[in-house]
Amino acid sequence: MFTTQRALLSALTLGALLSALPPTFAQVASAPAGLQKTIGKYTLTLRLPTEGIFAGEQVDIEFRLLDTSKIDPVAGATGVMRVQTKAIVTMPEMAGMPAQSPKIHTEGVPGDYGIECFFPHGGQYQIALSLTLPGEAKPIKASFLIDVQDAEARQSKRPLPKPYLVEVKSVGAAEANKPAELRFTIRDTKTKAIVKDFDIAHTKVFHLLMASKDLSWFAHEHPVPQPDGTFTISQVFPAGGEYRIYADVAPKGAGSQILGTNLRVGGATPKPVALIPSGTKNTVAGITASFSSAVSPIPIGKSTSLIFKLTNTVSGQPITDLEQYLGAFGHLMIIHQDGQTVVHSHPAEDEAGLAASKKGNVVFNARFPKPGIYKAWGQFQRGGQVITIPFVVKVGVS
Repeated sequence: MFTTQRALLSALTLGALLSALPPTFAQVASAPAGLQKTIGKYTLTLRLPTEGIFAGEQVDIEFRLLDTSKIDPVAGATGVMRVQTKAIVTMPEMAGMPAQSPKIHTEGVPGDYGIECFFPHGGQYQIALSLTLPGEAKPIKASFLIDVQDAEARQSKRPLPKPYLVEVKSVGAAEANKPAELRFTIRDTKTKAIVKDFDIAHTKVFHLLMASKDLSWFAHEHPVPQPDGTFTISQVFPAGGEYRIYADVAPKGAGSQILGTNLRVGGATPKPVALIPSGTKNTVAGITASFSSAVSPIPIGKSTSLIFKLTNTVSGQPITDLEQYLGAFGHLMIIHQDGQTVVHSHPAEDEAGLAASKKGNVVFNARFPKPGIYKAWGQFQRGGQVITIPFVVKVGVS
């Protein structure tokens, strides 16, 4: 609070002082539409970094809580301190993705708080805040929708390290056509501590995606958790060479993470298979899948619906006996030709999405952050058998 002496400063000195102050209530009122909420006598404003928010890196998103019933003649509305804060971050267009419960810290200005966020990929996210003020039992709540850009959109600097990393070790040498005993460790990037607590995503805590470097071979498996916090699996690789390893996990409260590394497998290495865009139809195990996008051509940097229309290869009739596999009527994995961009998507789980899946029209939401050639694998279960149907798609390349 400013004293009477401070109120007697000259106009020039006061102007300089005001320029260094946090925004007043009037200044805050000019926040972008959708980023400010008025809740009774309180004003809650979300403040995004001026350079934007990018996927694949940790970022502080600040918010300011002001009490408009307490106006300082110079500073404006009073910042509310000692608030019990809670945030839940979700991605509405991917309802099956685990929610984040990020840490929140106080900033150096009364009423200012920082949410420590990480967004695994671009798209629109929702930040839901629940704030319990001193002396009040009932929290005030507000939600904000924010747009996160793809990591590839950042031009100004190199991306920051991810908050977690995956290590993979083979017990003995990994050789082609022989069971390789693999051990995976998820670590905190800063502390190197082993992460042991995870949220469950589609019935599992660890979805392991593996692909040969040329993407001609692919597997989706689920390592077994061990008492020491590691995960193990026995895997047979079809040939020697380098394999891409992706750990799709959700450390407790941190939301979905896809962590990548490589594994070298001994043995003869075949000539790479060229990645050539396929047609819009493919047949595997009696199912003919027609692949299409709701928007044509497939957009870059925007979410779109990808439709798998499944029919019986013999009769041509829609497949109506799909079974849920890992809690969903389908899984869609997409990997860019450079191996750096990975998407793991599931069909819409609302009433309309479930009804469509039961009629053989499985609709996934996906986002292609950069141009190039992608390989997609749709996985569906029928009669207790998991059927993997691949497609190769060219996006944004003439």
